[in-house]
Amino acid sequence: MAIKRFGDYDNTKAYGDIPVLPKGGYVLKIMGAEVCENRNGQYIKISCDVAEGEYKDFFANEYHNQQQEDKKWHCNYLLNVPNDDGTEKDGWTKRRFKTVTEALESSNTGYHFDWDEKKFKGKLIGGLFNEREYQKNDGNVGRAINLAQLCSVEKVRSGNYKLPDDKLLANRPGTAPAPSTDDFMSIPDGSNEALPFD
Repeated sequence: MAIKRFGDYDNTKAYGDIPVLPKGGYVLKIMGAEVCENRNGQYIKISCDVAEGEYKDFFANEYHNQQQEDKKWHCNYLLNVPNDDGTEKDGWTKRRFKTVTEALESSNTGYHFDWDEKKFKGKLIGGLFNEREYQKNDGNVGRAINLAQLCSVEKVRSGNYKLPDDKLLANRPGTAPAPSTDDFMSIPDGSNEALPFD
């Protein structure tokens, strides 16, 4: 008895080594930005890709190589919008927000932040990547690359930065590297080839 050939054998991609972006600082291009809301208030989801160097277009390539129907963009930075309520926590949020907008202005000649997040698209910014642990469905702990901080492009190009510490889980039953899927943007059906940005 012969093996029955399945119809899309020639177009099926084999499993291979999953490329991993090393921890470090990278010049990023903003692919899109949108205002979202959760129980804590508004935040801006800023989606980025590597714009320069050996790992240029890393996340676009990773997105195109995903085999599942529900593709996800794996480089998003969530920037909380201050509630302006006078609390100490809100003060920290304001400083973080201002740090990002000033980094955008200093990294893009002629750009001035005017409260329109749609104008972030196409802009350059520096990104510092660490690793974070997450709980997997099987109870083990995985590690994933994490866009931990945004800064000026000049800071990245000069190498004058300190990477944020890795984000570790408090209770760690075991470790096993695997890509993370939480906090990533879900892509609707029918958009398998195009990038998830206008």
